[in-house]
Amino acid sequence: MKGNINKLIVFVMIAAMTMFIAVAIASADDHHWKRTIQGQYAVTGFSSCGDATSQGIMEAIYTFRHDGTGSATGNGRMISASGGSSNSFQLDFHYTVTKEGRIEFQYPFPPGGIRVGQYDADGVFNAAMTMDGAMSHGYISPDGETITIQCGPPVSLNVINPDTGKTLFGPVWCVTSVAGMRIK
Repeated sequence: MKGNINKLIVFVMIAAMTMFIAVAIASADDHHWKRTIQGQYAVTGFSSCGDATSQGIMEAIYTFRHDGTGSATGNGRMISASGGSSNSFQLDFHYTVTKEGRIEFQYPFPPGGIRVGQYDADGVFNAAMTMDGAMSHGYISPDGETITIQCGPPVSLNVINPDTGKTLFGPVWCVTSVAGMRIK
């Protein structure tokens, strides 16, 4: 009888230890992505908004913080028959990351989504327009070193009043896809 009780005690201890280890691994896995997405990523890729004459290259620095917020600054260089143009942009976002590494972006108002404009001689950004969104999702590699960010299918964006958030005009259909690597 004493041997059976000892076997039962050993079995219960092994079962309890297995449960604690499984919970610890699951907990560590849930938090893994928040740790690996901390930092700055340099991205570059293709962007097209509006008609076929508004296609170009986008470069940006995305900054991710542990609290689920982030920001980006960059340039869009559009190519056209007349030579093209260049605009700077800024955006602030909230993000979540699934355990598979899929990043979901949200752009709460204020300030809304992407702000397009120019920097003045003093380095102050002057937004010419504010959109109600930007890229919707992306992926981060398991080691946290590479990232992709994209719209997926064409996304409908509206130009909004930066003070009220009300639509001024739109929609403008955009497709953007960028990839990059951790720089900090």
